[in-house]
Amino acid sequence: MRLTGLRSVLVLAFAVSTAGGFAGCDNPFDPLNTTSEIKGLTYFDFTAAQSHWDSDPEWDGLQLTMAYYNEFGDTLTFHDKAHKVRIDFYSQGPAEPPSTQFVRGSLLTSKTVNVVNSDDLINIPIESYGGALPLPSTVSIKGCLELHVFPPKASPQPELVSLQCDIEFYTPEAALASPP
Repeated sequence: MRLTGLRSVLVLAFAVSTAGGFAGCDNPFDPLNTTSEIKGLTYFDFTAAQSHWDSDPEWDGLQLTMAYYNEFGDTLTFHDKAHKVRIDFYSQGPAEPPSTQFVRGSLLTSKTVNVVNSDDLINIPIESYGGALPLPSTVSIKGCLELHVFPPKASPQPELVSLQCDIEFYTPEAALASPP
């Protein structure tokens, strides 16, 4: 009996000391964590693809997915950290040999959106950037996107930038209907 009582006391002491050790950890779901800072944010990346998000069969525009990273390349997740993202649409110049990378052309248009959560999708209707494109077109139109992220509560407010080219801004319906 005595051994059981001693074992219970030791388990209780271990549980209390462990709980005290974890009390200092940041809990992302902690209701008392009201800071709007995205801690550890070093860089970001994004993907962009044509998408349709309403009931009609036509493409609605571009859908952007963003990923935020710390200095070690670990993905950061956050909620309720509102910040601005500016999206610049550029024309695309040809790749200059020996490089195979396209070059950014002239600025076509720009749009600023507000992002709150790390898993937010950014939907950009074609009406927002289509006026800068030669539409209607019988061929696909590609270009470059440059995203500027303005992290909240950064002092001085740094601007993180990422550029990607060869993004399809527009695909004619005829090309979508025909098999590859």
